[in-house]
Amino acid sequence: MKQKIDRLSARLLSLSGRQERVDLFPHVNVDGDALGSALALLLALEKLSVTVRLPLDEPVPPKLDFLPALAKISPVDTSGTGWMMQPEKTIALLLDCADPQRTGQREAGCVLAEERWVLDHHIARRPLHETDLVDTRAAACAELVYDLLLSLEAKSGTRLLGPDEKTLLMAALISDTGGFVYSNTSARSFTIASELMHRDLDLRQITYRLFHQSSQAKLRLKGYFCTKARFSYSDRVVSASVDPATLDRFQATDDDLDGMINELKNVAGVDLAMILRMQADGQIRVNLRTSTAVDASQLAARFGGGGHPRAAGMTLAGLSLAEAEKMLIEKAGDALSTPCA
Repeated sequence: MKQKIDRLSARLLSLSGRQERVDLFPHVNVDGDALGSALALLLALEKLSVTVRLPLDEPVPPKLDFLPALAKISPVDTSGTGWMMQPEKTIALLLDCADPQRTGQREAGCVLAEERWVLDHHIARRPLHETDLVDTRAAACAELVYDLLLSLEAKSGTRLLGPDEKTLLMAALISDTGGFVYSNTSARSFTIASELMHRDLDLRQITYRLFHQSSQAKLRLKGYFCTKARFSYSDRVVSASVDPATLDRFQATDDDLDGMINELKNVAGVDLAMILRMQADGQIRVNLRTSTAVDASQLAARFGGGGHPRAAGMTLAGLSLAEAEKMLIEKAGDALSTPCA
């Protein structure tokens, strides 16, 4: 992986002072790891006089509005093609995802770019290429960006890891490790975190904003899930679903659903938790959390999704919420009986 990181850093440095542009593409429904990693890399590349842009066609989630450098984001209207701005002179760098489809309406910008690189830590569902830097041992994309910034520093002689970059990468790392408690957390995660600590970093505030700050709507929604949770397979599987009308009734948003899946997974004896969310376009987003007895990524992959062994997701179409939940509960039986690597 170090050789690939060094090759990417050399390629990025070759763009210093040139007209070619780097477009950074975090995945759709951006989270703390994807956005924090992208912003940290953007700030570093600007210091190296590399033309760089972070096009985003969705609002920043409220829980991430404390991150530094949010003003650097380029809001784009993807209903047309003008936002791509000379894709033939653009290098697309996907962050926290390996498939252009995971960038949503910005996919065309990835596909039409002159060159495409990937920095990701999820299990790949396609053959990897030389420009795909995928390390499933990394707890977060932030760990790969951290390594990339170190390589860029060594090659350029420029200090890139300033307070803002460190804060962004720390927030990204905390986000994807659940505050260093998820099973993906490694000794290296703590080593990197120790290097990212600086005098002005407010660890308490980062953790509070990412995991603990709530709203009245979220509190009401939690009560709804407590009453609607459905247990099966001797209480080893728990599922719940929610539609737009219910969210409207509680004056809740998608952001208020964040973390709800963990409330279900934390019930003693549960090996698989599922939350199904019907979207306005009729598609159903499914979030999965599992114990070590079930591989969430394998279950999600059966429906075109993906993720990590303990946390994954997918999108379903052409089904009602009831039909989708019934189907997934049936498939859960296979997942429970399949040996987990």
